Amino acid sequence: MSWRHFVYAGLILCHTATRAHAADFKGFFERHCIECHDAGTKKGDFNIEALTWKTDDRQSLERWVGIFDKVDKQEMPPPKAKDRPDAATRDAFLAALRRELHSESAVRQQTDGRVVLRRLNRVEYENTLHDLLAIDLPLQHYLPEDAPSHGFDNVSEGLRLSMLHMGQFLEAADAAITAALDLRRQPEGVNRRFRYQDEESVTDDQKKPADKPKTFRILPDAVVIFDDNSPSTLRKFVFKTRGQYRIRISGYSFQAAGRPTWLKLYATDFKTRRLLGYFDMPSDGKREVEVVANIEQGELLELKPYDTNYNEKGLALYGHDAGTYPGRGIAIEWIHVEGPLVKSWPPPGVARLFGDLPVKPIENGKPGDRGRAFTIAVDDPLAAAEKTLQGFASRAFRRPVTSEDAARYVKLAKAAIDGGQTFEDAMRVAFRAVLTSPRFLFLEERPGKLDDWALASRLSYFLWSTCPDDELRSLAAQDVLRHPDTLHAQVERLLNSPKAAAFVENFTGQWLELRQIDFTQPDRKLYPEFDDILKAAMLGETKAFFAELLRDDLRLSNLIQSDFLMLNRCIAEHYGIEGVTGEAFHRMPLPAASHRGGVLAQASVLKVTANGTATSPVIRGAWVAKRLLGEPLPPPPADVPAFEPDTRGSTTIREQLAKHRSLTACARCHTRMDPPGFALENFDAIGGWRDRYRGKEGDSPKQQFRGRGIWEYKLGPAVDSTGEMPDGREFANIDDFKTLLLGREEQVVRNLTQNLLVYATGAGMQFADRAPVEEILARLKTKGGGLRTIVHEIVQSTVFQNK
Repeated sequence: MSWRHFVYAGLILCHTATRAHAADFKGFFERHCIECHDAGTKKGDFNIEALTWKTDDRQSLERWVGIFDKVDKQEMPPPKAKDRPDAATRDAFLAALRRELHSESAVRQQTDGRVVLRRLNRVEYENTLHDLLAIDLPLQHYLPEDAPSHGFDNVSEGLRLSMLHMGQFLEAADAAITAALDLRRQPEGVNRRFRYQDEESVTDDQKKPADKPKTFRILPDAVVIFDDNSPSTLRKFVFKTRGQYRIRISGYSFQAAGRPTWLKLYATDFKTRRLLGYFDMPSDGKREVEVVANIEQGELLELKPYDTNYNEKGLALYGHDAGTYPGRGIAIEWIHVEGPLVKSWPPPGVARLFGDLPVKPIENGKPGDRGRAFTIAVDDPLAAAEKTLQGFASRAFRRPVTSEDAARYVKLAKAAIDGGQTFEDAMRVAFRAVLTSPRFLFLEERPGKLDDWALASRLSYFLWSTCPDDELRSLAAQDVLRHPDTLHAQVERLLNSPKAAAFVENFTGQWLELRQIDFTQPDRKLYPEFDDILKAAMLGETKAFFAELLRDDLRLSNLIQSDFLMLNRCIAEHYGIEGVTGEAFHRMPLPAASHRGGVLAQASVLKVTANGTATSPVIRGAWVAKRLLGEPLPPPPADVPAFEPDTRGSTTIREQLAKHRSLTACARCHTRMDPPGFALENFDAIGGWRDRYRGKEGDSPKQQFRGRGIWEYKLGPAVDSTGEMPDGREFANIDDFKTLLLGREEQVVRNLTQNLLVYATGAGMQFADRAPVEEILARLKTKGGGLRTIVHEIVQSTVFQNK
């Protein structure tokens, strides 16, 4: 057996100050590792004899980091190994290896920076153009999806730039400039009230012969819609102009026996429909609701009842006449539409592009004006272009731009003017070049400590997912943003802004995988209660919960178990909790007998960790390990087949896993994965509580009628949520499991901090980042803070303030 690899690795690994440790590495490997990981055995497909220290080889360094982590967690040598190192030997090995890994990682960061060139992702690109140009045009669909790296789609390693990207950035930039540079006559707006009594679908319905059942009931003040399948599209009004509209609706629950009924509002073009909002309509009085939403040209409004009664055919009105139907419905008095909502015309996007250049009406239009009613009035087009482009490029590039920097864009505008184009069209060419420049598409950061302009951008994209606003730019211009007190005040300002909703949305959507909620669709026969309102409520609960932790700086143990819930009526009823009304989320005390609390028991997480028919302890356990504890598990061996869930309900997942786990290649990971998954087995595929599995076989009636739909499933075997942790501790249910998990609160907080650092800086964790993370955790303990404190500590850290 040759040791030349180890000698070489030791000599390189241990620099002048630590060469004495070279023998320690060789001796450690020889006594504790080589028996299972030599070239012949290669247990776990790991050959330690082939291990070398190559500073320019990322995979080589990752192997050494893997060795460090395995030994540090005492996973290797395994507990049953004959010759495990004693504490002193292990600590000496780890201390020497930690020094060298940290040194190597730190040197790389000082030379090249942590973050490679980082491009705006689709969300950041759209938000930036919205704020830069004062537009609300959807732009993400122009661009291909961003590849996530280290769990997030704003990490530089995954944000490539290809010729395909450039073509689509050009398209998106053209569309954005067109939306902002609107010099047409102001579009005709609408400010009208509509009634269903005037709809042909309603008037024709009332003309039906007496022996034909009617779909709508006409009241003196309203029209009642009973059925989600009723033709309730408001055809009297088609939106002719895209833009932002205010929509108000007056109505109430009808024949609801004192219980509110949901009203759903959609925008539809008959190909697709978008849920604009849902509202809890009272049964003891009228309610006027309002939503402000972006509407596309050609769309119509559609109102639907939800939570109405069902009959044996699954439809509220099937075989019944609306005039005598005794069931629940929604009475709609009127719908008022106002918009597009514009404060001035031409729109503010013109001033965002041209600054203070005068905008004048065109008195005598020409055929070449293409419908323009206004023009940018300039006496010296070239001078105006120079001034305008320098100012616009400074805002777009998020830092000052000199006249020399702007000259290339001025040259484009001049060439277009010389070619006979109007000033506006020539400037459009230059604006497009600015918005496709690398200085716009990429964040400009140089190795070392960030200057105030780069710091302003990093802070703004962290907490707002968009470009710095005027206040951040002003502080950067004064070179005072980096001052700790100023930075603290700005973090508070940004977190208190409505724009911070982007941080909650984008971070939780990726860290907790909430963006995957549509990856599978629940079986409609097994889970008829699942629909778009329940899905919206699931996501709303988790985002409201995270926002509450952030707002009140609550301890991160709440992620594991909280004494409160964020509820609206929809999610509360899904959880079997009574007394909650309204569509807004409110903080409510955790009911004494509830198994909820923390993120593990939230329906959104339980939905994304299940498929459409069944739950999997493996998937849920892997989610807990990776997302909550920061211990991602390796993929299953290629030669081990996956098991298929038994949708008929004749066998349980636990029974199937017992056979799967008997395979030696699977046992090690399943010992860690399965316990959290078993603890969550009382939650079904959409996060509802169950004592028995749903299936197509069982001893319950095939059809059970409930308020929201028809249950066509039967109840199968009882759920067994007991389990045993890898260390031998047992639990009886999810409550016991969460109690055990609270003992690992520090690990959960560490994992969250690391994920926040990745998201905040756009770079994966490196070995040199571990010490700053531990410093953040130490300060967190001293200050006794929670999530908001962690955000502040991250922003004040050297990791955040350096490239």
